[in-house]
Amino acid sequence: MSARRAWGLLLCWLLLIAGGAAIRIPRLDARPMHADEAVQAARFRDLWITGQYRYDPHEFHGPTLIYATLPSVLAGNAATFADTTEAMYRAVPVAFGVGLLFLFWLLRDALGRAGSLWATLLAGCSPACVFYSRYYIHETLLAFFTLAAIALGWRYVRSGRLAWCLAAGAAIGLMQATKETAAIAYLAGLAALAATVLPARRAAGGPPRDLPVRCWHLALGAAVAVLVAITLLSSFFTHPRGIVDGVLTYVPWLSRAGGASPHVHPWHFYFQRLIWWRGGGAGPLWSEVLIVGLAAIGCAASVGSRPRWLRDGHAGFLRWMAWYTIAAVVIYTVIPYKTPWCLLQFLLGMIVLAGAGATVLCRAVRSRYAAFAVGVLLAVGAAHLAWQACRASYSLVADPRNPYTYSQTSTGAVELGAQLQELAESSDRGYHTPVKVVWNDPYYWPLPWYLRRFADVELWTSLPADAAAPLVIAAPQHDAQLTTQLEATHIMTGYFELRPQVLAMLWVRLELWEQMLRRQGRI
Repeated sequence: MSARRAWGLLLCWLLLIAGGAAIRIPRLDARPMHADEAVQAARFRDLWITGQYRYDPHEFHGPTLIYATLPSVLAGNAATFADTTEAMYRAVPVAFGVGLLFLFWLLRDALGRAGSLWATLLAGCSPACVFYSRYYIHETLLAFFTLAAIALGWRYVRSGRLAWCLAAGAAIGLMQATKETAAIAYLAGLAALAATVLPARRAAGGPPRDLPVRCWHLALGAAVAVLVAITLLSSFFTHPRGIVDGVLTYVPWLSRAGGASPHVHPWHFYFQRLIWWRGGGAGPLWSEVLIVGLAAIGCAASVGSRPRWLRDGHAGFLRWMAWYTIAAVVIYTVIPYKTPWCLLQFLLGMIVLAGAGATVLCRAVRSRYAAFAVGVLLAVGAAHLAWQACRASYSLVADPRNPYTYSQTSTGAVELGAQLQELAESSDRGYHTPVKVVWNDPYYWPLPWYLRRFADVELWTSLPADAAAPLVIAAPQHDAQLTTQLEATHIMTGYFELRPQVLAMLWVRLELWEQMLRRQGRI
């Protein structure tokens, strides 16, 4: 390959990454804070205040997301937790989502040059990848570390250099320290290895002689993986119990995976969102069938005999990737527990295979002009994916018809937060004005996020004997009791939708309400 063509390839690749970044970065505060995001922000607050992260084996997942937030918040010059913003938190998955696109450069000799470009393009404009890259949860970080482990492992297999093996081990450890579902990727990878290596070994009559893998390299890589995982799970060895909990966590999570969870869905849950989704039967159509279809072509070409149009890819890697993706799809499909962001783990494999599939299509036609036409059609399809990504991330960002929203916080929470801010600024006590949240269970999130500036907040999961406070936020189930307690001193200003079909009432002491109206010039 000439130097000129190499520089051209690098320029195309960088332009694709810039396009992927341009879709992800703007208006990170466009979507109301999801309950899960608010919970993770509270976990970061604990780290910021105490300097330690306590791994919880029952909830919240691993610490990499929380530790990775420190640079973002410091760069944002937030003096206190109350000063942090949605953008500071969401910048973290954005950084990893864009960083994931860089990893395809390490796979250019595995997918072929054209295949790596197509995979970068599809990952950059996939609606699911874009939407969850702007979501302050663990999934995009897990996807990044998973692809990093695959790409770095591939570089080791190609070169035999210990440094690549150690780097791959570190990525595997970071996977475990990010989320417990990393175990599914490990299982899928081992299954793919068995499906790829064992038949090749039988055909060759022994192990491949040209594979530069050393057992002691692998042992050191595994040691690095374990060391990285326990370092983070133990909060840099300040909380040794976290190491034990990192293993015990599979007890509750296996129970949930088996169906002991409200997030139980049928086998086609992910495919419905990826292939053909029309929310409510009348909403706009969503589909990433281009990626799924190209992945099917790439998979068929990879597991079959090596065709001539995959000549610059590596048949062994592509075959492993095909079996890895198949195994991941089967596991995630069979597990009853499903949330839409989990699909990123096997969608990542589909995107890698789709890069190979796009190459197959372009090279399957004999005419150069026909190949160019196929490339143009694929580029148009990618542009349509990018348009859907923008619609999901900016236009219908909190709409239940969006296939990637799930128990999404409604805009009513933002309206409630704005009114609370107006009331605090009208009060003589400012953000020291007492607030009571009276709910019927612990699922009052994301209310704590919208109350983060208030210094005196009480959270109740049942009606207290004395619910009176200048500001009372309550679930409608307590309407009758609160009316009895507060009707002489408070006004109920209205209902705010926190999530679809989940409402919150706001009661305001009469004097404070009048102060706000005077400040607004309404009385």
